[in-house]
Amino acid sequence: MDLGLKNKVVLITGTNNPKGIGATMALSFAKQGVKVAMVYKKMNLQYNEELAIGDGVDSYFKALSRDCSEVESAISKITKDYVVIESDISCDSKIVDIYDKVEATLGKVNILINNAAGYPDNDSIFNIKKYDIKTTYDTTVQGTIMMIQEFIKRGYGSLIDNGDKDIQETSLNYGTYKKLSDNYHYGRIINFSTDSAQVMAGQIAYGSSKAAVEALTRSIAMEVGYLGVTVNTIAPGPIQTGWMDKEIIEHVLPQIPMARIGTPQDIADTVLFLASEKASWVTGQVIKVSGGHAL
Repeated sequence: MDLGLKNKVVLITGTNNPKGIGATMALSFAKQGVKVAMVYKKMNLQYNEELAIGDGVDSYFKALSRDCSEVESAISKITKDYVVIESDISCDSKIVDIYDKVEATLGKVNILINNAAGYPDNDSIFNIKKYDIKTTYDTTVQGTIMMIQEFIKRGYGSLIDNGDKDIQETSLNYGTYKKLSDNYHYGRIINFSTDSAQVMAGQIAYGSSKAAVEALTRSIAMEVGYLGVTVNTIAPGPIQTGWMDKEIIEHVLPQIPMARIGTPQDIADTVLFLASEKASWVTGQVIKVSGGHAL
């Protein structure tokens, strides 16, 4: 199936884990002929070096604390049209720099994938601190919003500024209906939540920040739909990105109707569809890709 993605530019945050969803999406887009911008931040996570062997939380934290060199090595075997940027999307000025570097190297961003998230050390009501809440929301919520704002500003600012000429408005009971006088402009925004976002005991900052992402997805989809931009969220279930050891898998597996742990490719395949021309009328949705987990 031709997804209509060749020569488009995708910007993906959170790409430094070689076993992660971000890295798998980057490689999958590259195989479709897409120009790929990978943004990552080395996270300051505590792990035991002796236990960081095979799959498990220590190995996972170690991967997130490293650079993007292993993923870059993999994508360089597929395409030359990529750029790797180490940055922090919780900082507004760095978001501007990210887009400047991507545009200078690859061109205008057509597809934005907000995969990066904050992971607080203390995330129970019994031990959470203001710092944990702030750092989680600064990346997962604020960072996502500001990345989207810059995407819209750079890709569609001229259309918005030219409102009198290009945009037809009709007042309705629930707001203003807008339609561009010319037919269609391509744009894709794909955010990331988690399938348990609505009830995530023990991870209240992380879970609530993801629920906020689901809410802003619906709101922004309504605001930018007339520009031809779709906005959707993927809510993955238990995906083996290196964090699950055998004990965790044995605990989680009975909760999954499809009777297997998910893979990053399961998520990447769904993202490719949402980014494609085939999904031009899908917007404002939170799509659980979870094998039936947390229905």
